[in-house]
Amino acid sequence: MPFSFASPEDLVLLKASLERAWATVVERHGYDPLKAPGERERLAYIVAALWQQGQSGCVAERAVEQFEVTAPTLPPTPTVKRASYTRPSRR
Repeated sequence: MPFSFASPEDLVLLKASLERAWATVVERHGYDPLKAPGERERLAYIVAALWQQGQSGCVAERAVEQFEVTAPTLPPTPTVKRASYTRPSRR
């Protein structure tokens, strides 16, 4: 991906697009403080990539769509079965 310079006006628009997209992601999926920094960074890369591709208008909406489509899928958390406990009989 070639490096591009953004004008100050473009940076303002990119930041606004990122903030709108992030607000939508949090609204739809909630906020997890452990995952948020990584998710926000991934979203920022998506916004920047859309901008570099020349996408104009609705960047936030397109970024959210791409964010959701490319979200990593994790296997479900395994459940731990508890051993059944039987009280010893008194003799």
